Amino acid sequence: MTDSSSQRSWGETRRALLTRVLVVYLGVSFAVLETVDIFSDQIGLPHWFFLGTVYLLIIGLPIVVITGLVHFAHRNGGADPGADEGDAESGAYGEQERIPARRHWLTWQRAVLGGFAVLAIWGLVVTVYMTTRALGVGPVGSLVAAGVIDEREQIILADFQDNSGDPLLGRAATEAFRIDLSQSTIVTVVEPGRVDQALALMQKDPEVALGEDLAREVAIREGIKAVVAGEITPVGTGYVLAARLVSAEDGRVLAASRETARDSTALISAIDRLSKKLRERIGESIKTIRAADPLDHVTTPSLAALRKYSQAVSVIEQGDNERGISLLEEAVALDTAFAMAWRKLGVTLSNIGRDRERVIEAVTKAYEHRDRLTDRERYLTLGTYYADVTGENDRAIAAYQTLLDGNPSDTWALNNLGLLYLETRDFRLAEQLLVRAIEVDSMGALYFSNALTALVAQGKVDEAERILADFARRVPGHPTVATSEVALAGARFDYERGERVTREFGEANRSSAFWSIYTSFNLATLSEVRGRLADAERYLTEAIAAAEDQGDLALVVGAHVRLAFYDLMFRGEAARAVERVEATLQRHPLETMSLLERPYLTLATFYALAERPERARAYLNEAERATEADRGRDSEGDVEATAGLVALAEGNLPRAIEQIRAADEGACSICTLPFLGHAYDEAGQPDSVVAIYERYVNTPWLYRLGSSDWFALANVYERLAGLYEMRGDTEQALIYYNRFVELWKDADPELQPRVEAARRAVERLSAET
Repeated sequence: MTDSSSQRSWGETRRALLTRVLVVYLGVSFAVLETVDIFSDQIGLPHWFFLGTVYLLIIGLPIVVITGLVHFAHRNGGADPGADEGDAESGAYGEQERIPARRHWLTWQRAVLGGFAVLAIWGLVVTVYMTTRALGVGPVGSLVAAGVIDEREQIILADFQDNSGDPLLGRAATEAFRIDLSQSTIVTVVEPGRVDQALALMQKDPEVALGEDLAREVAIREGIKAVVAGEITPVGTGYVLAARLVSAEDGRVLAASRETARDSTALISAIDRLSKKLRERIGESIKTIRAADPLDHVTTPSLAALRKYSQAVSVIEQGDNERGISLLEEAVALDTAFAMAWRKLGVTLSNIGRDRERVIEAVTKAYEHRDRLTDRERYLTLGTYYADVTGENDRAIAAYQTLLDGNPSDTWALNNLGLLYLETRDFRLAEQLLVRAIEVDSMGALYFSNALTALVAQGKVDEAERILADFARRVPGHPTVATSEVALAGARFDYERGERVTREFGEANRSSAFWSIYTSFNLATLSEVRGRLADAERYLTEAIAAAEDQGDLALVVGAHVRLAFYDLMFRGEAARAVERVEATLQRHPLETMSLLERPYLTLATFYALAERPERARAYLNEAERATEADRGRDSEGDVEATAGLVALAEGNLPRAIEQIRAADEGACSICTLPFLGHAYDEAGQPDSVVAIYERYVNTPWLYRLGSSDWFALANVYERLAGLYEMRGDTEQALIYYNRFVELWKDADPELQPRVEAARRAVERLSAET
């Protein structure tokens, strides 16, 4: 018998050997897997190649261990120090004949060579797979390589067929699949707007479900080869999802995939896997597919939140921003890290001019969760954050341009980049971007309204009218049709048309608090510009009542200050105007409003024009502090212009002119001109006044009515006429006297003495001529 110390020595030696073998094998395995992972990322190997390599290495582990044990036993003569002498002797003679035979097959050389041979064969398998796929050969060949469809082919996504009895589930699944499929670099999903346009031509209701057959008919009409159709079916507590690429012409299934989800919480991940399978079969690089984030990191792991988001996007596209905001708030309540819902909420609030602090909060939350987004949505979020929160427009432009470099047809990026170029007054480039967005999605209301801005700014008013008429044919009844037509009427000085459209629109949207306030304000503006102050005051009073019901105190105070402007600008009663504003601030203290909603600039402007420089300066200081807290709001020009008016009230004319001139920036190229002309007038520089006022009345701008015409246009006409008369330029004086008379021909009786004076001037100058 061996002693215990010899037995421990034998066991320890064997364990040490096995430990070394395992360490070496695991180290080699790690190196192999790292190499496979690197190649997977670089050339896009299929996902199963990595898993297969793991399985092969696991199978190789016991072979290596057995080889190590055999090698150890042979080296020690096959004797077991734990056996008795008889056994040992028997082992010495019996094992000496068997060990060489076993060692012949289980040597380190053969184990290593065998391992490399298996890996080589495995590599050959994946090479054959990748080659046949790239060549479009066999069942794994891609459709693009086989020539079935072309690269960057357009496809239509049909609505998922829902077999669960929950219509919102199918809608949410369709939206999730659209988001993931939009990441594809090899096919382009047709925008819903283009599909709606085709449905309108087919005299089909755009709200009808886009089933596979209807989608195929649309595809045939639009010259699109293929349709993606899907369905979702409940099985027990889980779901089975299927998707297929179908030939539009004959309904032949070109590619199909299936996935399962254990329950509703796993649906998003299942859709992600399903989309990737279909994209791979179509022919997209596996490397590209793997580079995209999983869908549950793109949107939300909450199916309920995705449902709310899908509904919100739909109703916002139809012009119901209020309902869309409510749905988005429900979505982010269900998933507080739902980045794209936060972004959409911030953008929608900003588009309708609501609660600036909520806009910043929403966009900032989207930015904080940007790692959950795809590259496309991350760049959109970065662009929104830089433009709307930090005011870094250069970085916003870079973000959108990077997105367009990879996807030149991304309508959101085209639209937002176009808006940024509007701010730089590069109206030609803005027009190009926005027209491209319309070409991709001819149903996008924002693209049309923003394109109108770029066109009118270049003087292309007739072309703007044509584009608006085209949009009205595509989406009759959409709110953007009416609001854009009113704006265009103002740009053409056609106030009767603007009033008619506004009244019709208001009547059709009486149930909406938001559009009721819009209607009242618009009718007030159309009355103000024509000197109908009594009508304007009635409309503003209606708007104030509606705003109070909504709890919008900033709007209430702003409307009261606007009423005070009537006394100040039209009636020349500064004391009465100040009294009205003071009473308003007593009823509605600014401290009851959020900081960024307080109308500091409006109040500073009012008190400056009322020649109360101390109050004006105090409110200007508050406005500057608020601007520092809100770098995303494009208000630096407004602050500079107001500072110029305050300097004017303080008697510092050179400083006033300098600051107002510096404020002439941003998209609106006329907004500061009435104030600049007024400053030159106060400085006794009539030639500069004429030059500035001529530029004001002759520079086209879509939103000129609401920007400044409502209070400035009549005064500018009247002042230009008087200055030209003093110059002895009878022709120009007659032009502007007549414009003034035409504008205010139906003004309130209290303003008619000015109209009569202009008529007498026309008669006098006409007689002299």
